[in-house]
Amino acid sequence: MTASDHPVEMRSRGAYERLVAALASLRTLPATLRTSEYSAVGGSRRFRAVQRRRTRTAARAGFLVVAAAVAIDLAALLELGVGDVWVAVVLDVAVITGALAGWVLTARSLRQWPELVAWTVMSSVVLSTVVTGLAVPSLTVQSVGYLLLLPGLVALVLPWRTTMHLRWLLAYVVLVAVYLSLDPVRRFSASERNDLLIVVVVAVGASMAGHVLLRRGQIHAFAQLEHIRTLRRRADADMIELERVHHALELTARIDPLTGTGNRRRLVEDLRAVRAHIHRSGMTYGFIEIDIDHFKQVNDRLGHLAGDEVLRQVVQALQSTLRATDAIYRYGGEEFLVILPVASDEALRAAAERLRSVVEALGVDHPGPDGDGVITVSIGATLIGASSLSRSDDEWFGVTDLALYEAKAGGRNRVSIRSQASA
Repeated sequence: MTASDHPVEMRSRGAYERLVAALASLRTLPATLRTSEYSAVGGSRRFRAVQRRRTRTAARAGFLVVAAAVAIDLAALLELGVGDVWVAVVLDVAVITGALAGWVLTARSLRQWPELVAWTVMSSVVLSTVVTGLAVPSLTVQSVGYLLLLPGLVALVLPWRTTMHLRWLLAYVVLVAVYLSLDPVRRFSASERNDLLIVVVVAVGASMAGHVLLRRGQIHAFAQLEHIRTLRRRADADMIELERVHHALELTARIDPLTGTGNRRRLVEDLRAVRAHIHRSGMTYGFIEIDIDHFKQVNDRLGHLAGDEVLRQVVQALQSTLRATDAIYRYGGEEFLVILPVASDEALRAAAERLRSVVEALGVDHPGPDGDGVITVSIGATLIGASSLSRSDDEWFGVTDLALYEAKAGGRNRVSIRSQASA
């Protein structure tokens, strides 16, 4: 083998490899088509439903156009007054009737099958044109013009499925072939027939290409719209989640993380609501300040973890006696504030005594000097009413603090009530 033979061999090998690659791509072509946007999106149930509505709307509009165009043609035929056009007149009346019937049926009993109705009406138009061209020689040119015009109009007007378009084109080709083969008076010469055949092939190809291009654009637009909808749903879901997290953070910012009671920020906000309610209704509220007796000894002797557990147990006991209208806040390290609607000092004292006794009833061991005590609380309380609105929040708290100091000075584990007027 000479050196000049190597390029020839390499070219042959390259051509063979390209042929193998082409055959391999042909084998994968069906799978590629099935997974393409045209097939995947175009065959989806949602897209078919959308296209069914579009086809129904377009078909109904097309039926009216067909009826109007054929009515104009019928009027022209009647003006001619030629005796041999009666076949064309009958066919035109039939097409007008069919188009109007399709217009009605696609909105009622056949609204789920607009493609079938459209195929029937448009096929009847082709059939009518072919029969007219065969039966009325004077309308040959008119019939040929209609036949060549219809494929493009159908591709532009009807957004039906590709399979339905192919079926209609098949029916169209069959009817045109019948028309050309049943030319009894040989109106077309052999060359004219060939030219007409070429034009028909071009019309069919243009119709198919136009349908595919338009449908591809519709599918792509639908896919983009679905993508936008998906992104919007995700954005909405993210916004809902963000609002939920924000709400949770808002709640967390107003809740003491150890005991689950309201914190000082929540207390300040709720006090504004209490003032507004007192101003509107004249209702009275009780402020109850609770302090755990000798709590420092719990932290010093048992540790802060044990002290935290005592705080949680005390709060659970207090909350068990509160109503839905009552609120409890962590006011300091081991101090809590309860705000509740009460009508009098006597009712306030009764509520405070319930809180004191429920904590004592827990029986939680207190590591005092003698080692045989239980956790107790001292409580100071005051009644807030309309006459107290002129005072500030700090002044309200000041009176409650004085009542708490009195309870502590009196031996702890007791309740002391002070009036705002006496402060």
